[in-house]
Amino acid sequence: MISVLHIGLPLVPPWLTAEDSKKIAARLADIRQKMEAAGYRYDILHASPDGGLTEFRDRLRTERIDAVLIGGGVVGDPKLAAFKQQIIDAAREEAPMAKVQELDHTLEVPLQLGRAFGLL
Repeated sequence: MISVLHIGLPLVPPWLTAEDSKKIAARLADIRQKMEAAGYRYDILHASPDGGLTEFRDRLRTERIDAVLIGGGVVGDPKLAAFKQQIIDAAREEAPMAKVQELDHTLEVPLQLGRAFGLL
């Protein structure tokens, strides 16, 4: 089973409004359901530039993670480019064999990762 760790921003202010938080939480629940139905082990971790990446690094060191999926809030915000690069660097340092993917809103996540792993 391919293990995917999705890292994205916290679903709380100042990162999101309450309304956006509800929408994104529902979207993430839908992604989780589709990923599990497709046979992936899928988990979500929330992190921010303010909180750092300690938990992310710990999980990469202690769990088998085959892919890191960087969430759309990080990928889509040019102001978070440095944070995105920190995530990429941490993944490469702690789990060098893991594929690092940026969420592509034009694709269903199982399709995006299936392509990355050559399953489709």
